[in-house]
Amino acid sequence: MRKLISSEYKHLLYRDKCRDTFLITKFMEIYRKSKTTLGCTCWSYKTLVKLRSKGIIFNEWATADGLYQFDTRNENLDVLIQCGAPKRRIHKKGKFLKSRERKLGHLIIPFKPIIN
Repeated sequence: MRKLISSEYKHLLYRDKCRDTFLITKFMEIYRKSKTTLGCTCWSYKTLVKLRSKGIIFNEWATADGLYQFDTRNENLDVLIQCGAPKRRIHKKGKFLKSRERKLGHLIIPFKPIIN
């Protein structure tokens, strides 16, 4: 995942206990599904509708607990980030990350890689 983003968006990178890296924005979690595909878990229906109208998502489904999951191409990463990237890193002990941990079902740890 860190190969896809520039150093400008380094503050969006997080990892879990299995050392999988992903991005957290205000409205979604973005992870690498394959070489050409990104997987997203969105918790905002308005953001989902906006992305659906742009026609960049496919394989869309909803979960019973209010999450929306879909796939998109790697080229659309900038569009996903523009839909709600915070200007600085989310506080690691704050309410936002704790609520996302409960909703997504995994631990969220800040990740600070060296990006050229």
